[in-house]
Amino acid sequence: MCRYLKVAIFLSAFFTLRLQAQERAARKLEIAVFSAIKKGYPASVRIWGFDTIRNERTSAQFSGVVATKDGHILTAAHTIEPGKSYKVFFPDGKSCIAIALGKIEVKETPGAPDIGMMKIVSAGVWPYAEMGFSSKLKKDATCLSISYPESLNQSSPTLRLGKIITAKNQYGFIQSTCKMEPGDSGGPLFDILGRVIGLHSAIDIDEDMNFEIPIDLYRKYWTALLLENKYVLLPPETDSSLEDRAVSTINNIFQKKMPAKLPNVQGSTFLITSILNKKSSMAMATLFNVADASGKKRQVFISKNTLVGDSIGVVIRGEKLPLSILFRDQENDLVMLETGKRTIAGAGLMIKEKEGFSNPIGKILFTAREDGSFIQSALGSELFDLQKKSSLPYLGAMVVYQSSPVVFSLIKEGSPAEMAGLRIGDELISINNHKIKNSGGFAAAIASFWPGDAIELKWFRDGETISNVVKLTAPNIAVTNHPVEKFTGGKSVRRDGFKQIYTHDLALTPEMAGSAVFDLQGNFIGINIARYSRASSLIIPGTQIQAFINNKLNLKPQLNL
Repeated sequence: MCRYLKVAIFLSAFFTLRLQAQERAARKLEIAVFSAIKKGYPASVRIWGFDTIRNERTSAQFSGVVATKDGHILTAAHTIEPGKSYKVFFPDGKSCIAIALGKIEVKETPGAPDIGMMKIVSAGVWPYAEMGFSSKLKKDATCLSISYPESLNQSSPTLRLGKIITAKNQYGFIQSTCKMEPGDSGGPLFDILGRVIGLHSAIDIDEDMNFEIPIDLYRKYWTALLLENKYVLLPPETDSSLEDRAVSTINNIFQKKMPAKLPNVQGSTFLITSILNKKSSMAMATLFNVADASGKKRQVFISKNTLVGDSIGVVIRGEKLPLSILFRDQENDLVMLETGKRTIAGAGLMIKEKEGFSNPIGKILFTAREDGSFIQSALGSELFDLQKKSSLPYLGAMVVYQSSPVVFSLIKEGSPAEMAGLRIGDELISINNHKIKNSGGFAAAIASFWPGDAIELKWFRDGETISNVVKLTAPNIAVTNHPVEKFTGGKSVRRDGFKQIYTHDLALTPEMAGSAVFDLQGNFIGINIARYSRASSLIIPGTQIQAFINNKLNLKPQLNL
């Protein structure tokens, strides 16, 4: 055997063994994450201010964690006021009342960690998480966040997986890569053993600038925090510190290096370009191998509908091929494309029907890029519905409350309603020839459309029936100057109004929408469909992608070629 062949065989075996070792390490990490979630998830709570006399909510939501069997809740000081009552919600649906105890906010050092404690006063037995230690944390140690971003407004928390950047910055914070946003404040940061090591406090513009209150500060000032007191100076009385006996264990489980290759990833995702609103638009598209009713093999691309306009092309091995639109799915924001030029040999996915995952939260995911590389993230939720908010259409008209027939009470200047000729006092008859009987029916009917839809309105005025076509527009949503709005790429224009989707912590940029998502074993999970917020990107699951392809191409229920 020649020397060069021996070297080639050796190198091939070396890289194979290296990949296998990386895969084993990644799987070990995933199993450890699942174990940590099992310990910390039940005790991670959603909280808001609550007037127990009037039985009404009194504040925005925030997060916390139950840290003792007696019901002590740790949170951030800026979320609570000592002596006030709060309603606490657990992931299993149970709720209780808690009273805010002590909080420490030192005026002389406004950038320092703010420490707060609450106590459950309702009778019951409540899950709690073990407190860890923060002083011995090392850079790159794995950590995970379980909390409740306000923007999603879900009763279950979402998970974000990351690593420690520094155990103590100049202000005394832990800094981690676990993304935060409003609503997460006070939520727990766990180590890989499922122990609380920090509480969410603040963010800066960079997505890796997430600041956590070290758990050791709660240990240090525990006695002072038991009193309903607001401390503007650090309490002079402190508690004795304890030693972390598991420090060697947690610092040996670092953010593992992910596999260099995964099955199915290469040749799954491609860059597509088009002209949208007279501007160049880029997106990703996932390629699927299918067979039509006659058995003829075809390849179709699936991408994000609202990013795909006209003059569409796909870049394959440096060559741009034209694509034609087969179908658009407005509800799920999907578009199906096809090239009539040729098939792409050795590329594309064949997906099978799946029932979903029994416990998806924490699963390590990989988003494919067009060059065959991938980006790691973690699945943050089970399937949930995300109602329309930013995707609600704007008409610019209000109607009299509980009116029947529906009477317009306000027409906003410059709105689609005004441009269509509507006036205050007009009585609505129908929308798209569907009779509207009351104000509730009007609101529901308008909400069923999308920005850009053209609808026909008929109304009654001074004994005359009038009709006109109105083009609905997008709502004008104010954007604040808060760092939460300043992440790279920003939010997707279409980012809600989805049914049964997952969230994960990928820093999805606009042109990455439409890319395929896989798990460690190379199983197809779904397609990235939107960047919802700083902490959350959205995945449409593979079962919905399959249903879209099957229904539009009249295929059998399973794509198993």
